[in-house]
Parts: sequence; C-alpha cells; structure tokens
Amino acid sequence: MKLQIPAVMRSRAAEMTSQFWLVMSHIWDTMSDGRVVGRAFFWYIWIMVVMATVSTLALWASLDASYGHPGVVHRYAREAEEGSGLMDSLRRLSYQIDGAFTRPRTVDVKARKLIHGPVCPEIDIPGSEKNLTHELNETTMFHVEERVLHTHTMDARRLTQHSNEKLQKLYQARKINTASGAGIPDVLNDGLETEEYILLPGGHWIPTKCSPRWKVAIVIPFRDRHQHLPILLLHLVPFLKSQYLEFSIFVIEQENDLRFNRAMLMNVGFVEALNYTMFDCFIFHDVDHIPLNYGNLYGCSGMPRHFVSGVDRWNYKLLYGAFFGAVTGFTRTQIEKFNGFPNAYWGWGGEDDDILGRIRAKGLSKTRPWGPVGFYNVIPHHHKSAKKNMDRVCLLNHYKERMETDGLSNLYYGTPSVQLYPLYTNIGVDIQDLPWNVAWHVCDRDAELFEKILREKDVVAGEGHILEIQKEDVKKPKEESPKG
Repeated sequence: MKLQIPAVMRSRAAEMTSQFWLVMSHIWDTMSDGRVVGRAFFWYIWIMVVMATVSTLALWASLDASYGHPGVVHRYAREAEEGSGLMDSLRRLSYQIDGAFTRPRTVDVKARKLIHGPVCPEIDIPGSEKNLTHELNETTMFHVEERVLHTHTMDARRLTQHSNEKLQKLYQARKINTASGAGIPDVLNDGLETEEYILLPGGHWIPTKCSPRWKVAIVIPFRDRHQHLPILLLHLVPFLKSQYLEFSIFVIEQENDLRFNRAMLMNVGFVEALNYTMFDCFIFHDVDHIPLNYGNLYGCSGMPRHFVSGVDRWNYKLLYGAFFGAVTGFTRTQIEKFNGFPNAYWGWGGEDDDILGRIRAKGLSKTRPWGPVGFYNVIPHHHKSAKKNMDRVCLLNHYKERMETDGLSNLYYGTPSVQLYPLYTNIGVDIQDLPWNVAWHVCDRDAELFEKILREKDVVAGEGHILEIQKEDVKKPKEESPKG
C-alpha cells in the first residue's frame, strides 16, 4: 500500500524549506559585506585575548600559591618533583617571560656601602646557641632558591640573568683586549636589597644592619655532586646570614674526567675569588658536610681553623686527632705564606695532611671548636667515592721539598667558564696535570708494594702523623728499578 502524505504536511514542508533558503541567502549577503566580517573578526580576536590573559594570570597565581610560598615544604622532594614537573616547567617559562620584559629594582652597592653603621658582632650573636634544623632529602636548586629568597626570588633571578649578560661581555672584551680597564666589581655593582642584606648576583651577601667585620669567601671544590649542592645551600646561606658576615659562595667545578684534584681546585678558587673582591679569609667546604650549630662561627678569627670537631658517620668523633679535612679556613695572607695548596694530589686522600704539614712548617697552629659546636652531618645519599691516590703516602713523605714550588707558584689552568646563579657563582675549569719539577722526588713506585709494606710493618695513619717509609724499606725486584 503506497504511503499518502497529507497535502497540509506537504505545504508546511515546502514553506519551511523556503524559509531555510531565505535565511541562508540573507547570511550569504551579510558575509559578502567586508565591513561586517571585519568587525566580527576584530571582536573575536579581542575576546580571545581577554580570555587568554585572564587564564594566564590565574595560572601564575595558582603556581605562586603552590610553590612560591616560603612556608611550603615538600616532605619528599622526589615525590614533589614527579608531581610538579609540568608546574616547574611553567614557572620557568613565566620567569623567562618576566625576565625579558622586566628589570628588577636594584641599589648601587658602592653608594650603599658608604653608609657606615656599627661594626657587626663577632661573638655573642643572637641565636648562636641554637642547632640547625636539617632537611637532607633530595631537592632542586629551583626550590631552594624560593626557600632562601622568599618574595625576592623573581627579582634575584632577573638580576642574575642581566648580570650574566654583562659578565659574558666583559670576558669577551678581555679576549679581545687583555688590558681592558673594566673589572668584575665594576660590572657587578647592582644589588638587590632584602631583609638586612644586599644580595649581588652570584651569591654575594652584604649586611645592611651593621658594617661587616669580615669578607669571607666560601669555596666548594666540586664535581658530579648536583644532588648535594642544593641541600648544602639550603642550610649554609641562612647559617652564614645569621652571623652578619659579608660572604660569597664559589663552586669550583672540575670539568673533565681526570681523577678529582681537590687541592688544585682550592687554589683555583682562591685566585678566581680575588677577582671579585679582596676577601679577608677563605673557607674551603666539602659539599656534603652540613654544620649543626649556629655557634660554629665562620668569621676570620683563629685561623688556620678546622671547623669540624665530630661527624655523624664517625659517631660525632674525628677519624684521628690531627684530621684536617672537610671544612678548613685560612686568611688570605696565610694562604700566600705557605704557597697555597699542593697540586700534585690526583685522587682521594693525602692533600689535607699535606696542607697541615705546610701550616706547621710555617709556624702556624690550627684551632678547632670544642664539642657539639663543631658537629656536622654528612648527606647520606648519592655518594660516589673518588678513586684513591695510590701515591699519597710517597707524596706526603716528600711534601717539604715541594712546598715552595708546588701550589700557587706553579698553578696553571685555561680560561674558566663562569656562570652566576642567585645563590652562588659556578666557576668551571679544565685542570690538567702540571709538569713535574726535576727537583721533586718521583713517586712512581708500585702501589701494591706500598700496601704490602704497610701490612708487614703494621703502619697506621693514626693521630695524623705523616707516614715515614724509609728508602731502605722498599726492596723492589731487579727488573723493576725505580725511576727516581
């Protein structure tokens, strides 16, 4: 049976079709008018811009609320990193955008330092009897900057960015003209005024509450300890600020795969730091050692000074009484007096005993804090020990003959790579083995033979006395005659 559509319905459908095509024709005529299309497109773009701006501001505000507040502490840094990778990327993007278009509010450091106040205290500093609260879990430098700088974080990052540009131009000018009159203090003269301190890019802090008694350079010999450095700075910067010191932090990074040479990096740090200002003293600080007590004063009194009286991994004792490693301090004139530090120690061990021998040979005596004041904790994770220096015993036996000619006097290295960060200055250097002086004893005897001699004689490196192994004790096979 054929379906019959009522005439009324057919008429209604035809009417609706006619109206549809009429509307479409009207729309087509309207779009043909360029002025209407232009106005519509203009308003569309403005609506999109407003929506993008509002959403961006809301995102920035949520990021600051989540990660910029000084009271926010990530209990487990690894979990925080896993959960905030996108957030950190967005925050870095916002920092780069802000840094490109906004200049931070700065003060002229030279003019500011003309304002003299009372001299900062050396002892009886308020709060010096307290212990530090430690957070040794892994974290990032980005988070540490926010924890230390609080509301000044963004300004410090912007200032550091602009200062790095000026510093690189200075180095380029020196390559073209080595007699360039501009110096690093002239280029890095803009500081950021924070609570009771002025911060210069690269981690140089100047107290404003009082006139600093000392200028202290903290030198950190460094390689492949990127997990430790943020943790150290998280504790060390507030620790030093509490003592009203003028201080800078220099990380001296060995940029090659040769055996680690801690003492040569100390020499490089001494020389390079003096390009920034005339420091009164230098404290050489292992990157994994965290001070426990605010009363462990890092000023320049009582030097040469060993700041460590006990370490947690040794049950808050020292490995031996004359131990002179981890954290040590010297005045500028003392370092020059004993010719700096030995460059001959490639690998772990020996250089700290050599340094102790040098200061004793020059009639200097070390000091050390007593009891809990000098206690340190060692960051327990991400430890990869450097390869041992198998010639260290021989080098120690002959340290006196090298003292005047191995150190600052024969130090040589190529042009370093310098990068400023808000909390520290990184100085990368490709140090190399220096020519051996013909007047020095050659330490090329078989390390296994030394170990055998030590076992037979039951020689122990106790109480820090330098091991003395007589030449007649070394009986080598005829086919292995010594070279020197």
